[in-house]
Order: sequence, then structure tokens, then C-alpha cells
Amino acid sequence: MSQFDEVIPRLGTNSVKWDGAKDLFDREGVVPMWIADMDFRAPKPVLDAFRCRIDHGIFGYTNSVEPMLDALIAWNKKRHDFTINRSDVLFNEAVVPSISLALRSLTEKGDKVLMHSPIYTPFFRVAGEELDREVVTTPLEFRDHRFEIDFSDMETKLKTQDIKLFLLCNPQNPGGRVWHPDELKKMVELCKRYNVPIVSDEIHSDLVMEPFIHTPLVKACPEYQEQIITLMAPTKTFNLAGLKVSYLIVPSEKYREKIEAWQKYVHAAGINEFGQIALCAAYREGEAWLDELRAYVLENYHYAKDQFERYAPEVEVANLEATYLMWLDVRKVAKDEKKLYQDIIAAGCGIQLGSDFGENGKGFIRLNIACPRATLEKGIACLIKGIQK
Repeated sequence: MSQFDEVIPRLGTNSVKWDGAKDLFDREGVVPMWIADMDFRAPKPVLDAFRCRIDHGIFGYTNSVEPMLDALIAWNKKRHDFTINRSDVLFNEAVVPSISLALRSLTEKGDKVLMHSPIYTPFFRVAGEELDREVVTTPLEFRDHRFEIDFSDMETKLKTQDIKLFLLCNPQNPGGRVWHPDELKKMVELCKRYNVPIVSDEIHSDLVMEPFIHTPLVKACPEYQEQIITLMAPTKTFNLAGLKVSYLIVPSEKYREKIEAWQKYVHAAGINEFGQIALCAAYREGEAWLDELRAYVLENYHYAKDQFERYAPEVEVANLEATYLMWLDVRKVAKDEKKLYQDIIAAGCGIQLGSDFGENGKGFIRLNIACPRATLEKGIACLIKGIQK
């Protein structure tokens, strides 16, 4: 039995995923498979490090920057053969606030920001709604069970729209694509041609399924590193999202100074003590847990894919190259989006519609499969029941 088979009750823990499901889906008893956090305990070394600190009992001001730097540099070198310079790293509470910092630092109100569609929903919210930048999208095309980049459209937008920044999701969320080095180089080539800096969200870099390999954008294109800001964190990898710890890799001294100035201006808090402990313990001792997790999630994926092939063959399942999020093409299901969503919720499965991730996500569903097999079986059965209704 895998450690990930244990069903751990989360109701009553202020969980957005579980306690928030009743209000979100307007009914009780829904199996929540929407928001991207896992129903698994964090690695034992992380929990042990927490207990040790709790037993000490004093939680005053701390300064753990150097240990965190040591841990993240060693981790990225081992896992991705990615060399990070200590002086390039800035810490921030989470990746979404880091996107905001980067946009504030590199663009002005009204500037145009380019991103793929579909893409992680907060990209739209932060850039457009919160910071008053103009969002310009370039479509991803779903072919042969995976997304492909429309490079022609991307170049047209860069050439004609006066784009000031390109926001990239690498690996891609919600579609689970691992961008190939040739694709990364081509995107950089276009941005370089039109002098556009890039912010690359690589929070899912450690959640890549074999035989795929994550390539950091800076590693693929070191010649453009002064124009690239990379965002990383251990939080998705080790189910630590509530602890708020992430980092930016900013080779450009000019950009680092701008981001640090914004951090001071908005009084961005430092990393809390348990976030510091979690990053160090996870990166130093969490590798075996992660390898077991990736294998477990991949088994969940194959189970779910088999269920769709057997009982809902009209659903096309995207390849799972990265993340623990399944991407389902339901455009052949004979229902409109609203009706399909209502039927799935009524059947007892809480999902997220692809249209939440942009116009090009319409007709798709995103599904979180990072849960014990018993939970997955129940959720998939409810989902298929809703599709068949």
C-alpha cells in the first residue's frame, strides 16, 4: 500500500478545496477535483522539521536566506541541471504575487501583456483586472492529445500589438504540456526580435512525468537571460501552498533593483519561519517522496483515462506530461457547457471548466487527480455519470 492511498479527512480544516466546495458548487457531498492542491500529507522530513521547531517553542524573527539559497540551488542543479547564481535570487511569498511584482516592475498601466490561451486563470486577473494592463492572447491549438503553439499568431501579435512583456507557463497549466527546448528557443527568438522581456512561471517544474524532462527557459536560452525572470517554488511540488514561499530568479541587476523597490513599496512580507523550514527540508530530503508521488499520480492518470475510454469514449484525454491536472476535451459531448457543468456537479464531482482559463479553453475540463485512489474512483464515477446524464 502506498502512503498516498491514505484518505485524510480535510473537512473542518479551513480547506478552500473541501470546506469551500459547498458554497462554490451550491451542494454538499461533492468530491472536489478543481483547485490545484493535493490530498496528501507533506513529506515526513518536512513534518519532522516542523515538530522540531515547534518543540523549541520560540518563534521570533528569523534570517534563513542563506540556508534557503543553499537548498534551492542544490535542488535545481540536481533535478534540472540548472545552475542558479545566488545573487540572482529574490524571495517572495508566492508565485502569483511575484507575477504582480514583475508586471509592476517591467510594465506600466495600459501596456500590453502577451500570454497563451488557455492559461492559468490568475494570469488574466493579475495583469488585467488588478494592474490595468491590456491582456493580449495567442491561442494554443489542441492536436493529437496535446497543445501546440501557434508561432505565426504569436509573431503577428508581437509585431503588431506593441507587446511590452510575455507571460509564459512552463510547464503549461492547465494543459500539462512540457515545452521542448526547441519550442522554448523559438518563443525566445520571437521575443528577442521584438525586444520583449519574458516572465516564466515554472512552479510545476518538478511535477514532470517520465520520460519528459523540464527545461528552464533560462537554461534553454542563456543568451537572453537578462530579459528573463523565472518564478519557482516548492509549494505545488510538496503540497505546501498554504505556507507561502517562492522565489524569483532575476539575472538582470536592473530588474532585480526594480522588483526589490516594489517589494519595499508594497511592504511585501518576508518568508515566514515555517515557509523557510519547509523549503529547506523539502529540497534537502523530499526527493524520494516526490518520485513516489509522480509515479502515483501517473497511475491515477492511467486509471482515469481507462475509465473514460470504457464509459465515456466521447471524452478525449490530453497526454499528461506534467502537473497533476488532467485536461479533458468534452467538445463531443452533446451538451452545452452550462448544462454539462450542472450535470457533473449534480452527480457529485466538482470540476473546473476550461473556459475559466481563457476563450481557447472552452469545451474542456480541468481535473485534479492528486488524491487517494479511493477518492479518485468516486470522483471519476460521478464525473462520468454527469456526462452520461
